[in-house]
Amino acid sequence: MTLAQFSIGCEFLTATGRWRCTDVGTRTVVAIRLDLDHDPTWYKGPPYAVPEHVFDEYDIESCVPAPDAPHYDDSGRERLVSLPRG
Repeated sequence: MTLAQFSIGCEFLTATGRWRCTDVGTRTVVAIRLDLDHDPTWYKGPPYAVPEHVFDEYDIESCVPAPDAPHYDDSGRERLVSLPRG
């Protein structure tokens, strides 16, 4: 991605996961990581309940725009077995 493609609130992907942009500077982007197990209210801010990370101009090059809806592979879900606690 290029710096011009970022805006506050846009989501993007890196090798470490899905991120939401919280600020755009002249050479950097600040974002929060979106994890599946967090309470969605943690992502409302500022201030945010999760840490913000700075992406410099080299990090920005490896970012990819995220699809509109998150897609998670749960194809193994039908093979899960629940065991009673003993």
